[in-house]
Amino acid sequence: MAQEPGDKTYVCKLDQKSKEVAKIELKELNDKDREIAVQTLRQWVLDQPWLKSPTDFEFLLRFLRVRKFSQLEARKSLENYWTSKTLHPKWFLNVDPADEGVLAFLKSGVMYSPKKYDKFGRRVVIFPAGKVDGTLLKKYGVDTLYKYILCVMDWLATDEYVQVNGVASFYDHTDIDYLLLTKLWTPSIAKDYMHFFQKAVPIRHKTFAVYNESSFLDVMLSISRPFMTEKVQKRIKTYGKSLVNLYNDWGKESLTLEYLPDDYTGPCLGNKDEVIDEMMKEMLDPKFRDYIKDISCGKYGVDTNLRKMDTDEPAASFRKLNVD
Repeated sequence: MAQEPGDKTYVCKLDQKSKEVAKIELKELNDKDREIAVQTLRQWVLDQPWLKSPTDFEFLLRFLRVRKFSQLEARKSLENYWTSKTLHPKWFLNVDPADEGVLAFLKSGVMYSPKKYDKFGRRVVIFPAGKVDGTLLKKYGVDTLYKYILCVMDWLATDEYVQVNGVASFYDHTDIDYLLLTKLWTPSIAKDYMHFFQKAVPIRHKTFAVYNESSFLDVMLSISRPFMTEKVQKRIKTYGKSLVNLYNDWGKESLTLEYLPDDYTGPCLGNKDEVIDEMMKEMLDPKFRDYIKDISCGKYGVDTNLRKMDTDEPAASFRKLNVD
């Protein structure tokens, strides 16, 4: 097994409740098992001539958690992650949250996620489809929008609570521009995006709520279904023009002020502008910028020609047990 100095200095940031979730749901049994699992995955990465990837402890741990510490499935996710990034440079190459276009979409509020967690320990990700700005799309292009959205996915994946408790996605179809969205969600885009979203990015997608849905939802789903797993399809729930049922399912504290009654004074995830400001501060932090620029600079990825020559597949999933 391959060891690195950072293996011994890693400190889990989860609270006790989330550690229990990791233990029961993800089979993250103890510190020693976790360390051995990361080192085993690292050794596999180093043994693949066709794969170049960061091998630090925290990066590899994300892929083990999202696949419940199955070595085989973690390898598949890691391969899918770098294959997507290699094959779609328009979305994944030279990403910088400070780029003018990426920053413009962040400020527009087309997708945002409060740093606070809901009562289930999840991060809530909000997609107000009506906020898609045609002027910004014309100026910066559709690919820059997806570069922003997928950069946010990588940002969320650095959060240990997201790795363990997952995210809850909220789609608001109020005031959507049908013509604009048909340009944003084509079969080609849906195929590439859904592959990364479901099979590559190390995030647990727990539920998908759609509010004020319109006939365009049927169009989106008809395009998406050929590329969607059955699990994801089953987790989509529509709420019509009322949020009452969503309040019952998620709790009012799991939403931002914009989606709460005017007289509500209880806990919530803050207001949209505060959330976007906080998000911008975190994504522009030198530590995250250096990380995202590093993984998107082109030095990591999959050599597809070498990969085709390598026909070896792991025989089975396994866990390295800590035995005396």
